[in-house]
Amino acid sequence: MTDIRSAGEVDLAAMDASLEKICQRCDYVESGCRPDNCLVGFARKVLKFARQKNVLDIPGAVKLIPQHDFKPYEQEVVAAGLAETCRQCRECRDNHSPDCVIALVRTCLENAILTENIDYPGSVFLYLARIKEQNPELAATLAGELKKS
Repeated sequence: MTDIRSAGEVDLAAMDASLEKICQRCDYVESGCRPDNCLVGFARKVLKFARQKNVLDIPGAVKLIPQHDFKPYEQEVVAAGLAETCRQCRECRDNHSPDCVIALVRTCLENAILTENIDYPGSVFLYLARIKEQNPELAATLAGELKKS
């Protein structure tokens, strides 16, 4: 069973701020935003729930991630969001949960720009290496974003 951890352990607001930047650049922000069908909208809903309930793990939530969001996303803006998830990651390694809100946000962002999800190894360094295998350009952009912090 997944350990229910406190949302106070990470900066959920920082992750939400990076998602807000993606929303601001979306073509649908003014006309027709449908958060339930949107990867970024879902990620923001997860963060809101985590803040309200003061939890980091939401059992079963990974199965609720929208699968039919085919909007174009800007890689550099999404990379900034991925970098924020890496900053907030506690590198739990073997204790990693795909239902952790950090993992849920990361998975949503991956779905927005990658053809396949990355099997997260519980380590930011190993995660970057796996991204590089699939998309070297994204890995370089993500590494650059991580260096900013």
